[in-house]
Amino acid sequence: MPHKNLSRLSLVLLSAAVLGVILFLVTLNSSSAGIAVKTARIHQNSDAFFLTARIHYQLSKEAHSALKNGITLNFTVNVSVIEPRPWLPNKVHLTLPLTYQLKYHTLAKAFQLTDMRQQQYNFSRLEPALHALGILKDISLHASLIQNKKNLQGRIKVALDIEALPLPMRPMAYISPGWHLRSNTYLWPIH
Repeated sequence: MPHKNLSRLSLVLLSAAVLGVILFLVTLNSSSAGIAVKTARIHQNSDAFFLTARIHYQLSKEAHSALKNGITLNFTVNVSVIEPRPWLPNKVHLTLPLTYQLKYHTLAKAFQLTDMRQQQYNFSRLEPALHALGILKDISLHASLIQNKKNLQGRIKVALDIEALPLPMRPMAYISPGWHLRSNTYLWPIH
């Protein structure tokens, strides 16, 4: 009898250890995927305002596999200029959604990045395409909406647009953490 209890205990402990290792590996693998806004600033040149930002993209296994199989990935960069108010909701002076597409052309073996101005850039490898996707340089903002205002903050949030995926893929994308690629909200003061 004690021998059976000992073997059951060993089996339970072994199962728990294997489950722990699997959960650790899944967590480790999924933690590397995501989007992070590294820097952002709005600068003025004459009467115009321009946004410059650096965003780091790391695709999940699911998104990478879909891209390599011909699925276009759409990313939305939501830029806002807000005025924080202590007792009222923040006042939004400017909202600017910027959309980008990343696709892979199997025959050409090239990644194609299309920006919000419909300019296309081709890359032979994914890493340079993701790097280019993450560089926002001198994006023009509506100066009249933010000129002569004080205590403003810039706000950026970036996300993979699940709604832009093909319809048959969306249900699985909604429930799979690998498809929920988004950044935290990045805030900074505008001087």
